[in-house]
Amino acid sequence: MRMSVWPLLLTVALLGGCRGSTCQELADAYAAVERKAQPCLAQSPLPAFDPNHCEQHRAACDAEDLEQLDEQVECYQRLGTCQADKKDAFLENITRCDDRAPSNTCEAAIF
Repeated sequence: MRMSVWPLLLTVALLGGCRGSTCQELADAYAAVERKAQPCLAQSPLPAFDPNHCEQHRAACDAEDLEQLDEQVECYQRLGTCQADKKDAFLENITRCDDRAPSNTCEAAIF
């Protein structure tokens, strides 16, 4: 019996399309860090980020930059909620995530 590959290809295409753009994922991660920071900080130390501006200038980022941004997003997603007695540790963890920043050219373009 010959099986059709079309259902598999359709599934892969649909699942692949579920992932948002790097810019939107970064914006969502920034918003989540802002919420996670609220218990012990008036505002997170992350800069303002506009996903639309990022999308318009994303061409300045190469594949390695986009990989770095994906790693940065994953790092931000792993952050726990800030606790007043562990504020310094929370800020250190944000700094570790920031270490995964893209090249200066990419960062200047998308921010």
